[in-house]
Formats: sequence, C-alpha cells, structure tokens
Amino acid sequence: MKSTSFYYIKLLLVCLLVVSCASRKDVIYLQDIATTNENRESESINFKAPTFKRDDRITINISSINPEAARPFNLYVAAFNTGGLTSVGQQQQQSYLVDQKGEISFPQLGKLNVLGKTRIELEIDLENKLKSFLPDVKANVQLVNFRISMLGEINKPGEYTINRDKINILQAIGLAGDLTIHGKRDNIKLIREKNGEVIYYNLDLRSKDIVNSPAYYLEQNDVVYVEPNKPQVNASASSPTASYIISATGLLITIISILTR
Repeated sequence: MKSTSFYYIKLLLVCLLVVSCASRKDVIYLQDIATTNENRESESINFKAPTFKRDDRITINISSINPEAARPFNLYVAAFNTGGLTSVGQQQQQSYLVDQKGEISFPQLGKLNVLGKTRIELEIDLENKLKSFLPDVKANVQLVNFRISMLGEINKPGEYTINRDKINILQAIGLAGDLTIHGKRDNIKLIREKNGEVIYYNLDLRSKDIVNSPAYYLEQNDVVYVEPNKPQVNASASSPTASYIISATGLLITIISILTR
C-alpha cells in the first residue's frame, strides 16, 4: 500500500513537470546562428522603404532662406487653448490625406499623385516642382500614420506608432515588451494589406532565415498576432472545477501516504 502511494505521488509530480516545463527549442530565438566569434555569419537584407498608400496621412514642410516666400506652400491650422481666461491660438502643421486615387491637394501645385512613392522620392519631386518659385527650396516629408498592431501572447499588446522608416519584426516585438512565455515562437502570424489584397505570412522566430522573409521589415498597418502554445490553450479550456479536482486529488494522495507510513 505504501509503495503504491509513493508511485502515485511520483506519477503526479512527473505529470506536473511535463505540463509546466517548456522545451528550450520552443522559446529561444534564432537558434541556428553560430555562437562562436570565429564563425560569423551574414545574411543579405531586402529592405524596401515604405511607400505611400491610400488613406495615409503625411506632413509636408517646405522651407527656404526666405520664410515668407515659403509660407504659401505650408498648410497650418489654428489650435486654440481654452484652458485659461482667454483663448490663445497656436499654428499647427496640417497633414495631407492620400485619397482613393492616390492623390493629395497641394497649395499652388494642385493635385499630386503620391501613390507608391517613398518619402525621399516625394521630397525630390516637390523640390523639382517648386524650384521655379523657390530656388533654394527644401522639402521635408513625414509619414504620420506608420502604425502597427501587436496582438495575442504579447506582454504589451496594442497599436504602436513608428517614428522611423525602418523597423523589423524583432524590433517590433521588443517595442511591445517581448512575447510571453506562452507565445508560439515558430508560427507568428503577420497580416498585411497590399494593392487591395490581404496577404498572410507565417514567421519562425527560432530560425535565422526569418531575415529573408518579405515580412521581416514591417509596413504601415501591419498586424502581428502571436498564438498561444498548446499548454496555454489547454489551461484556458479547462474549467475551475477541473482545477479543484486536481488539487483535491493531490491532497488525497498526500493524506494516504501519511496514513500508510
């Protein structure tokens, strides 16, 4: 009777260890990178600068050695602060919305097609068009709505605004506080809208080959979803009653082992 009780106790402990422990291969990123300094590896990077899409919002600042001459090419709106006794108006730069034709309405120049252009390409295009008005013109273009969504088994899920042109999937995960221990590293889902279509990518963070994926570098409005691993799914599917039964069974086995000593 005593040996049988010890057998059940050991069996219970083994089951708990199997359920609670995760394999190293399930959680380590970029496992196939060489670990020695003498065996350095390199991969080609296929980065493409973000291009403007429909419904994007961009800001354009035109500058010149003569600020008054550049003023008609900059759109500003008055923002009023009513917190005090009087309203104080402050000028804020207005953003341009890319319409469904891929165009923006620019002062003096009228409709400009920006669809598919990068930030640098639009700056060069504007400077060429404005040189007849401002010989020393300088254009500065910024994409306002470069946002990505991080969902699922992420420590800080939510929508993030990116203030630069270049961000990869690993940097985005770092921005969101990394994956939880329950997140699947081998099947990250990335959803991207492109040319009126929805494209789905599966990314394996455990492999260095992730840098060769067209989804390694993120684009505006990308959605990243991290699936829960199997133990987490099983845990969420189990009812509170099942947890009580397991606890009661463990307590019962302990009492039996004490009584049979």
